[in-house]
Amino acid sequence: MEKKTKKILIIIGIFGLCGFLLQNTHLAWGKDPDYPTKPITFYIPYAPGGMTDVAVRPLLEAVSKHLGQPIIPVNKPGGGATIGAMAVMNAKPDGYTLGACAGTQALVLPHTGESPYRDLKGFNFIMNFSRYIMPVSVRSDAPYKTWKEFIEWAKQNPRATKIGIPGSRSGTPQGIALWEFEQREKVELTYIPFKGSADSLSAILGGHITMDAQGIDPPRMPYLKEGKLRILAYLSKEKLPGYENISNFEELYGIIFASIMGVWGPSGLPQSVLEKLDNAFSKGIRDPNFITVMNRISMPVVYLNRNELNKYVMEVFPRVGEAVKKLKVEEAKEKK
Repeated sequence: MEKKTKKILIIIGIFGLCGFLLQNTHLAWGKDPDYPTKPITFYIPYAPGGMTDVAVRPLLEAVSKHLGQPIIPVNKPGGGATIGAMAVMNAKPDGYTLGACAGTQALVLPHTGESPYRDLKGFNFIMNFSRYIMPVSVRSDAPYKTWKEFIEWAKQNPRATKIGIPGSRSGTPQGIALWEFEQREKVELTYIPFKGSADSLSAILGGHITMDAQGIDPPRMPYLKEGKLRILAYLSKEKLPGYENISNFEELYGIIFASIMGVWGPSGLPQSVLEKLDNAFSKGIRDPNFITVMNRISMPVVYLNRNELNKYVMEVFPRVGEAVKKLKVEEAKEKK
């Protein structure tokens, strides 16, 4: 009986050893030292033809050359860009699924309860390649010509300013920055949400709103150049070439506009994969075709590597959370 038991134990031990060796072999393969060995899927959380879509595609083409594998863009819009974000977050952390990330979906929506994720633990930030130029614009026939004149007018006319933003006040970087401005200058604005930039542009040109806080895009440029629209200030740090003499909110009030346009992947990406992506994107960002496209659509190239982007996110994310919390309380009072 004892011999039979010993044989069984030996057999179990042999199977266990084989399993352990096979497991180690699998783990060694799982590290994928030759990454990437197949195409990479890249989710763009917006519809085709938008600013992010147009900017991302030439960058992916450039980076593909340095990785030796194609990066395939897949548009996955919806849910305020959170559907595309979830596709990235739920992907296998092997480096073969990445996506574009922007300020609203990454820095704002997790605090509002309007996204399926409440923090950023499910993501690995990889790099930043741009930021929106975000001016506060008015029609040329507005009763104020400068930001200072506007503040004086706004104090005398509470809530008379109808300003277009791309969503709710507490759910957009524009709304949060403008709310902080309201607190500093003791003025009150009326916010008009728009689904798209084109609708907001039509509204300000038609006189249905008095002010506009949307990102610069090609349709807006002719009206600025022709003098039909005037920039009074910038929410963003970045400014439009030729209009650099106009102050931004950071210069005026120390208000940092929560803005990124970058690349992220699921959490748990191997260090070797992150380093290869870091290297490839740092080269792709200098591609002449990418830079030409960015100039054509009036978007600045703002490169932050993985460490720089993570530092920025760690600084801005909690600050945005505090602002959203206060704004939510204020909005709840206004509804009563």
